[in-house]
Amino acid sequence: MVDIGSPAWRVAAAVLLAGALGATGAAVPAAAAPAVRGELLPVPAGGPGRQISVTAVDVSPFGVVAGTAQVTITGPDGVSTFTDLPQRWGKIPRAGWLRQQLPLPAGATSGRVNGLTDLGEAAGSVSGDGTRAVRWSLDGRSATLLGEDRSSVDAVGPAGPWGVNTSTAESPIAGEADLVTRAGARTPLRGTPELGTGYRRSVGSVGGPETALVWVTDGVGRGATARPVLWRSGATVRFPVVSSFLLGNTCVTRVHADGSLVYSGFILGGGTPSYTLVRHTGGVPGTDVTLSLAAVPGQPVGGLSCTPGLTSNSLASDGGIAGFLSNAAGTRSAAYWNAADEQTVIPLQAGEQSAAGVAAAGGGRMVILAQQDDGTSRLSLWRDGVRTRLSTPSGWDVASVVELTDAGLLVANLRNTEGLIRPAAWQLAG
Repeated sequence: MVDIGSPAWRVAAAVLLAGALGATGAAVPAAAAPAVRGELLPVPAGGPGRQISVTAVDVSPFGVVAGTAQVTITGPDGVSTFTDLPQRWGKIPRAGWLRQQLPLPAGATSGRVNGLTDLGEAAGSVSGDGTRAVRWSLDGRSATLLGEDRSSVDAVGPAGPWGVNTSTAESPIAGEADLVTRAGARTPLRGTPELGTGYRRSVGSVGGPETALVWVTDGVGRGATARPVLWRSGATVRFPVVSSFLLGNTCVTRVHADGSLVYSGFILGGGTPSYTLVRHTGGVPGTDVTLSLAAVPGQPVGGLSCTPGLTSNSLASDGGIAGFLSNAAGTRSAAYWNAADEQTVIPLQAGEQSAAGVAAAGGGRMVILAQQDDGTSRLSLWRDGVRTRLSTPSGWDVASVVELTDAGLLVANLRNTEGLIRPAAWQLAG
């Protein structure tokens, strides 16, 4: 592990403050680009009786990566204990990727990272005698608690605020959501008809001081539903899609500062569910543009691809959308919609059973995750009609894609044959 007091990390912190963390290099034309090989990020040391599984969850525009290491220690009696340790990485020119283990406040024995500001400030939760929301300082040396027991930061704005979710003392499944500023001021995300229909509100993403996506949960067990609500300066609009046990998950991109986002999922109406893909612009109430609607069997189905537990990064800063389109036979291909809502379907390549766009960045770039005939997954970068293969280190397969930044940094989580997770990075042309 890199000592946070070392000269190398002081250089990293200085670069972070300057907003220039990340590798640099000349852009290579997509048509001439060879396969780009991913690089595993450093993780805590394992060993006999000690397994390490590390999952990245967010990437800042300047190339800071954050995630959590789950440490499993198995004693001689076969009993295992589990500890979560918050992590952060940055790439320094001529030094490579450096890892920083974020400190735990007094009394905490475990911690998780759930998001980053644009400068790379991590936030999440720490546990010990209870679980509390926390954010770490820019240099990663100190932590500030943002909530009482049963709270967690689940979403982070570009420069704050922090979306804090808190379970109630009466019921662990009920809860409230607040936006918390750097100074500690709290804005409750409730009080409108759209936010008042359920028993739990949780922050899905934060676009800025006055913009957030809130999930409202109602029902219990297999009858539970979750609906996305856009909150902007105290006004709200609820989208018609619903997540449920029977219908599966609704997928929503991170909300931008202007209140724009994209969502896909099932709509309940008239007794027959339909599946839709919609671009929303203009905040509240805003305007919806339907990009795909499948109301009867056999129609093409367009949508977003979401990994459980991770927010979709499928909406680029310039309005490009990464997703999929399934044909009448149910075969799924990657699809891209530009800012003018023009659709491009990318044909499957030899050996691919299905594919989907899973991340987008400015300049018409999309990351495609394809399922192979042999059961493995393969990544590629699509740009201007050309696919460039993104290979993984030997022995590792793709578990999930975290994000592709406008600077060209792609981060994904890989899985080996033992089932352990480890993040990897690809530096692509910006």
